Amino acid sequence: MKADLPEPDAQLLAHSNKLKSLIQQRIGKSSLNFEDFMRMCLYSEGLGYYTSHLDIFGASGDFITSPETSPYFAQAFSSHIEAMHRQLGKFSIIEIGAGSGRFAVDLIKALQTKDCQPVNYYILETSKSLQKRQQQYFDKHLNDQNCRIIWIDSMQKQPIDCGVVIANEVLDALPVRLVSIHGGEIYERCVGLDNQQNFVFAEKPAEQSIRNVVRERLPERLLNTDKINYQTEVNVQIDDFVRDIATLVNKGVFFYIDYGYPQHEYYHEQRSMGTLISHFQHVAHDDPLRWPGIQDITASVDFTALAEAALKAGLSVDCYTTQAHFLMAGQVLTGVQGDLQDTRQLKKLLLPGEMGERFQVMALTKNIDLEGFELTMRDLRHRL
Repeated sequence: MKADLPEPDAQLLAHSNKLKSLIQQRIGKSSLNFEDFMRMCLYSEGLGYYTSHLDIFGASGDFITSPETSPYFAQAFSSHIEAMHRQLGKFSIIEIGAGSGRFAVDLIKALQTKDCQPVNYYILETSKSLQKRQQQYFDKHLNDQNCRIIWIDSMQKQPIDCGVVIANEVLDALPVRLVSIHGGEIYERCVGLDNQQNFVFAEKPAEQSIRNVVRERLPERLLNTDKINYQTEVNVQIDDFVRDIATLVNKGVFFYIDYGYPQHEYYHEQRSMGTLISHFQHVAHDDPLRWPGIQDITASVDFTALAEAALKAGLSVDCYTTQAHFLMAGQVLTGVQGDLQDTRQLKKLLLPGEMGERFQVMALTKNIDLEGFELTMRDLRHRL
């Protein structure tokens, strides 16, 4: 993927170079697996992409999420929550990574109009700078709200009795391991340094634990041929992540929204370069080693692996669908005025060439029965 990238200014480059120096020290004369490299790029204290002062969301940042696109996204969510309200009883909402805070504001306001406000609105956010930014946004846009907003930066010791857990574009930011397959062998793509101390990819035979994950998830035809050079990524954190999130509530519903594929599409012969992608100032490109700390790095979600992780955690997989079908079932068109701005926003959220099909939604449940609730206009669990 060739991209005409804008050049970062001197301040951004200085920020990136500080983190680059830390990563160089960590690598030393050896190499670093990509999961650790990606974690440092995104989450290093004060310097990582998600933990620094950088303005990363919206038109002035590097990418736009569905909640940033339109309040209709949150309104559709509120319709689903309203439909489940009687089954839930008194409930709280837990948002995993609240971004700019816009989704929380839009959702709380929408639920207020439906008279089914949560008792508390929890935000699991490890970045102190994002917590501060969210607080400022709430102070400006939430003048009258009856539910408390509570930030947590780690898993709760005491689970909430009943909750709706929402993780929008969270899984794609979990650091991944990179692998390549050629000559019938599995290799891991790590990050090393060249003679000029620049980051470069370096291959080494994959350790047994990574081989096991690769053999579990990739089809035999990719593993047992010497006629293909195949690169991809595996998320080895997903089981632990889903299990930990499941402990947040005694009973409730978990919504995971992200871009991705079922496993048979994720690991397809034609996707031979994987799904790893970087974003800088709204330009997507394929060089994750370029500017640590000032560009986003993401990988698509393997929704089959997500479903399997959910089952291991004792959850039920109640729905898997596209964002478009989920939002339509949430009456996203109700109240649309039909002006040009509404039309543009809805096209972005719903059309197949935009976010409508590329983004997927999985609904999981714990100790609660959602039979009879229409979370989608088309359930795609058979594709998992």
